[in-house]
Amino acid sequence: MTALQGQPKPELSDARLARAVLLLLLAIYTATFSGPPAGPDGEVSFQTTSSLWREGSLALGGTPEAQGLIEFSLVQPPGGFSVRPGAGPGEGQFYGWFGVGQALVGLPFYALGRLGAVMAPSVQAAHESHTRFGVARSEYFEHLLVGWRNPLLTALTAFLIVQMTLLLGASRPVAFVSGLGYGLATFAWPQARAALSDVQGTFFVTWALYLLMLMAARPTSLRSLLLGLALAMAFLTRVALLPAVLVLDGALLLLLMSRSSIHPVGDQGDEPSDLSTGQLLLAWATPQVIALFLWLLLNHLRFGDALDSGYSEALAGGLFGGNPARALLGLTLSPGKGLLWMAPALVMLLPALSWVRRERQQRFACLVGVLVIAITLPILLLGGWHGAWTFGPRYLLPALPALWVVASLGFQRSDIDLRPRPVALALLGVGLLIQLPAVLVDTTTYHDLAVRAAREHLEVPVEGTSSDRAAREFEAIQFDWGFAAPWSHWRILRRRLALGREGAQVSESFPVAEIFCLESDLVLRPSQPREMGFSHLAWVDLSRRLGGSIWPPVALVALLALLGLISAVGALQP
Repeated sequence: MTALQGQPKPELSDARLARAVLLLLLAIYTATFSGPPAGPDGEVSFQTTSSLWREGSLALGGTPEAQGLIEFSLVQPPGGFSVRPGAGPGEGQFYGWFGVGQALVGLPFYALGRLGAVMAPSVQAAHESHTRFGVARSEYFEHLLVGWRNPLLTALTAFLIVQMTLLLGASRPVAFVSGLGYGLATFAWPQARAALSDVQGTFFVTWALYLLMLMAARPTSLRSLLLGLALAMAFLTRVALLPAVLVLDGALLLLLMSRSSIHPVGDQGDEPSDLSTGQLLLAWATPQVIALFLWLLLNHLRFGDALDSGYSEALAGGLFGGNPARALLGLTLSPGKGLLWMAPALVMLLPALSWVRRERQQRFACLVGVLVIAITLPILLLGGWHGAWTFGPRYLLPALPALWVVASLGFQRSDIDLRPRPVALALLGVGLLIQLPAVLVDTTTYHDLAVRAAREHLEVPVEGTSSDRAAREFEAIQFDWGFAAPWSHWRILRRRLALGREGAQVSESFPVAEIFCLESDLVLRPSQPREMGFSHLAWVDLSRRLGGSIWPPVALVALLALLGLISAVGALQP
């Protein structure tokens, strides 16, 4: 019986196990997440949510940061800072080009931030007294809570991974290790700290895959509706996920066409299973049709073209001008962005193949393979396949959970010995050591130093514009072992810890020869205060810059960790 044919629901203890992983990861993510966005892209995304709440419009405006983004975009190349002038009905306004789903999901978090501003007005006022990049700041708690969305969604993705791993027949210890491993031993952890839409898109794709597995076990109208909703939100979050959405749509259609081969499991409390295929299709299609209509309408209202979601200027600027072979090499093996380094336990895909054959999970494995191809192929055409100033190949993040679930099948020693393999635990340990410095040293700090050092010391062709040269320098960084992000992050952290007692002036001065293994006397310092020391951590920023108390976040982290440990102990008992 395959994963897409007649699997039962997880037992109560299994649900508790997934909840334990969710709580433990959320505790760790809350302790290590950053506050307001580090870069302009994250700020544009936030400002869209802010404007939608305050003005009921996707047009930027009404805050100092929004006005600053508009002014900066006017002196940048087309699409600078991911901001575009409107056209047609939206003429005279400025819009971010990120998916509207990102703004919609941010609304409840923004509402919680408004509540925080009322409860701690002194912290809000202290934040508004500061500037960044010469622009006044606003809405501290709103930034903070909207930023907390990605840690929460990453932890929820791990929750789904535990459930899927159990559905495929893995033991509870293996599923527990798999969920925690995804959250702590892959680049999903550093990505959880970012403010971009990749995390949200990843969650919805993973949720859709999980719901598809449940539909195979027992088709119900609710599951069909939720599956359609998950796919609709994945599309609205990132239009680039359309190929993945179509793959999962096709998988559901194939599943419903072969319903006669599905043997539903009678679970008490579930809907009756005698629903017609037409009812299931209607429930599945409705949210996707609504999402498509909304997407076309908002495109017209913003940019005067129903098919223009905002990326047209970037595409015209050569976004799809990459080298597919070099991009594939970079995404898999490059020391700066390769999956081999950013998620080393994916090596366990090799022993997982024997499990797939033995347990007759070929159908699920084939679906995962097609899904990963659909996500990866468009990325290979990108000139910016690396995802710019982020840790790890962020464009591959939506494919990571599906790959991880299959790899987890190789974690278990045998059908008799249900414990994780020592080699799997070792690879997870290596992955943890790679992610840890990426959390303790902000990626903007690393990239700020690396880009400036590369400008002085890396030899790249000089033809083309200055932006062309900068793009080639940045790509060269990803293939240079001296600049490799995992090890450079460790060197930055080591210097800070070793020299921290001698004062910030010394510990924040980084010799290029030491950090990037270059023959150079150049010494660099981070460009912005946020990039220095541990100021990128939200609770450090709250205490040092704003004079707020750290005890509320400490109490929240402790409570989440305690509840997670209690759930884990109960679920892992034989």
